[in-house]
Amino acid sequence: MRECHEENANLLSRYVQKYGWLLPSKYGRKVHEAAWFIAIHAISKPEIVRQALNILNDALRKGEKVAGEYARLFDRIELYEGRQQIYGTQFFPSTKGFYARNLKDPINVDKRRSSIGLSTFLEGKKESGADKGGFITPEEEKNQEKQFIKFLKEVGWRA
Repeated sequence: MRECHEENANLLSRYVQKYGWLLPSKYGRKVHEAAWFIAIHAISKPEIVRQALNILNDALRKGEKVAGEYARLFDRIELYEGRQQIYGTQFFPSTKGFYARNLKDPINVDKRRSSIGLSTFLEGKKESGADKGGFITPEEEKNQEKQFIKFLKEVGWRA
């Protein structure tokens, strides 16, 4: 799976360098989302994920309808680099079901989400399918966290 994600990420990066990002206003929502899907799954290629975030940040500021994709990339990078997510888009399984790991100031998450045009946290959790399931044992939870941190260090997200 990793090899497939890396190959797709490299293809996307070369395309973006030559032609620019596949914006929804120019290429349509499905093409844009396909490019974003490749970028967000390029987790072993931090430079490509960061490049996509920067492009989406610029696009969002110019009025493109990319808030959801931007927020998910932003939160993912924040978590991967050891910081708190601010939009509450990244959910992880736990003994109590899916939860938004390391969410900054949960009381004000809906204000932050609204500021870029996102639905509420609870609506977003439901839209992502994280409102159901995600239950694992304490041992699985501990093991997943350990493997997650090891992977992040291995590919360069953390020192």
